[in-house]
Amino acid sequence: MAFETNYPVPYRSKLTEPFEPGQTLIVKGKTGEDSVRFTINLHNSSADFSGNDVPLHISVRFDEGKIVFNTFSKGEWGKEERKSNPWKKGDDVDIRIRAHDSKFQIFVDQKELKEYEHRVPLSAITHFSIDGDVIVNHIHWGGKYYPVPYESGLAHDGLAPGKTLVVYGCPEKKAKRFHINLLKKNGDIALHFNPRFDEKAIIRNSLIANEWGNEEREGKIPFEKAVIFDLEIHNEEYAFAINVNGERFASYAHRLEPHELNGLQIGGDVEITGIQIR
Repeated sequence: MAFETNYPVPYRSKLTEPFEPGQTLIVKGKTGEDSVRFTINLHNSSADFSGNDVPLHISVRFDEGKIVFNTFSKGEWGKEERKSNPWKKGDDVDIRIRAHDSKFQIFVDQKELKEYEHRVPLSAITHFSIDGDVIVNHIHWGGKYYPVPYESGLAHDGLAPGKTLVVYGCPEKKAKRFHINLLKKNGDIALHFNPRFDEKAIIRNSLIANEWGNEEREGKIPFEKAVIFDLEIHNEEYAFAINVNGERFASYAHRLEPHELNGLQIGGDVEITGIQIR
C-alpha cells in the first residue's frame, strides 16, 4: 500500500492486514521553521489515546533536541528511550519502522537510528497515527523478508511499458556489488543494473542470445553501504528511466522490445526489504 499526496495531520489509519515481521512503514514529509514536535504512533484497537495500548510511540522533539521512544501498555507509559534528534526545523524527514519478531528497527533519513525491543506483541498493532508539526507527503507500508539471491516471475503483463518497478533495499556494510536483472521469457536480460562499490560505478547492460552488449557506466554511484535506498525503474517507450532516492540517475535505451518483461533477479551484497510494481 502506497500513497503520494499531502495528508491531513492529525492522520489516522487502520492497517488492512496484520503488521508482519519483515514489513516496513515509511513516512516522509517536511517540518516547518516553527515545528516544535510531531509523533508517530502504532496503536492497538483504535488510532486514538482512549486507553488502548500503544505498542510504539515515536516523538520527534525540536524543543528538546531528542527523539523519544516509548510504549503505552495496561494504562500507563513505560520507560522512555531517547536518541539525539538529527533534524533541524524546516528539514525534510524520512522515518522507517521495520518490524522483526522481537524488535523494531527504526531508520532516520535511511540510516539505522535505533532498535526498540517489543514490549507489546507485534500482532497487537492494528492502527497508526501521525500528529503534530509535520507535513506528510508519502506513506508506504509493506514488504517482507526476501531471500538473496532472489528470483521471481512478474505477474500479469509484467513490467509493461508505463509501469514502474520499485525496489527498497540496503547494501550490506561490507558490500562489494549487487545486481538487479529484468528478464524476457527466453532468458535474455533486458536490463542488468549492477552497482559496484569496488569499482565506484554502476554497470548497465543487456544479455541478448547469451552475449553481453556494451557496458554503460557513466554517473557517480548514488548508493552507500548500510544506507537504505529506494530504486525506481520506469519502463518508458524508448528507455528505462532509473531513479535512486527520488533523483534521476540514468536513462538506458531499450536494446530489446520493451514488452513481456516477465522475470526479476536480484543478487549480491544487498538486503531487500520491499518490491512493488505500480
